[in-house]
Amino acid sequence: MIAKSTRRFSRIRALAAVGATAALVAACGADTSTGQAGSAPAEGDPFKVGIVALDATQITALNERTAAQKKMKEIGWETTEINSDGDPAKAISAMQNLVQSGVNAIIVQTYTPDQLAAGLAAAKAADIPVFSTAGGLAGGGEAGAVELVAAANVNDKVIEAIKDKPKVELLQLRYTPGAPCRSRAEDLDAKLSGLSNVNVTRQEVKIPGGEQSAQEATAAWLQAHPDDGQTTFVIWPCFSEAAIGAVSAEKQAGRGPYELYTWDISKPAIQAIKDGYATGVLWIQVDKAGEQIVEMIKEWRDAGGSWQTKNVTAPSVLLTKDNIDQTLQENPELQN
Repeated sequence: MIAKSTRRFSRIRALAAVGATAALVAACGADTSTGQAGSAPAEGDPFKVGIVALDATQITALNERTAAQKKMKEIGWETTEINSDGDPAKAISAMQNLVQSGVNAIIVQTYTPDQLAAGLAAAKAADIPVFSTAGGLAGGGEAGAVELVAAANVNDKVIEAIKDKPKVELLQLRYTPGAPCRSRAEDLDAKLSGLSNVNVTRQEVKIPGGEQSAQEATAAWLQAHPDDGQTTFVIWPCFSEAAIGAVSAEKQAGRGPYELYTWDISKPAIQAIKDGYATGVLWIQVDKAGEQIVEMIKEWRDAGGSWQTKNVTAPSVLLTKDNIDQTLQENPELQN
């Protein structure tokens, strides 16, 4: 993606204690006013934050949670994490369980407000603020969000690479339940709409199991599209585990390396860049995003009834073969 960018991060909506019906309306996207202090611990009790994790194995989500939990531990907060296994219904159940347990705030990863209506309604009825990371802009019933899409940072590079090619086969490895992946795919589709030289194959990737399902989808795509020496092949996974699965399929088929653009850095993704199997990988600095969501919750506590919905932006860098060595030298922790 070395173009530095900043990521859209979340807008935050305060949660007013109105009736259950109004809560459901707000959770489905209605604009709500702010101005309520929300849930606070009793004097002497620790501040408790519940975290609804996207999936236990997805690297970017894990790194973000780890950074947030480290920050919260440093300031004396308690955290409870519940894994949703990439399932919005499980995320809603987790939110309801956290409300029942009496947390003071909730962080939810990846899901959009419309996917979490019942969970947001339960939180609002209990006057517990909900903060989102990677779920897009804060929507009805959310107190705030850190948005991790950065679609154009990668997609503009893709379009630049293929727009003048005579014939292009492009594989999209998508994950529709995830807000970042969905927004990235929608942005790319809009930019591809005028390119008659590009044939797009769209495949859903599963979470958990993103790497394996991406490998299977890529293997089938490669088999269906033999390399005639005249076609430009491009692979577009919406997150790095899917990218690694695609690279594995290329190697097993003895094909490529083809141009591949994706998001989220990992050790395998770094190696893919070095080996020429990944053209560009957007490093979204999710450790800073995790810290940002904690700072946002602190600001919400300090603001009391004056809190207003807020969006913040995390930094990102497009890593390529040209800048990967320098980036690793300056950021050795990326290889840990």
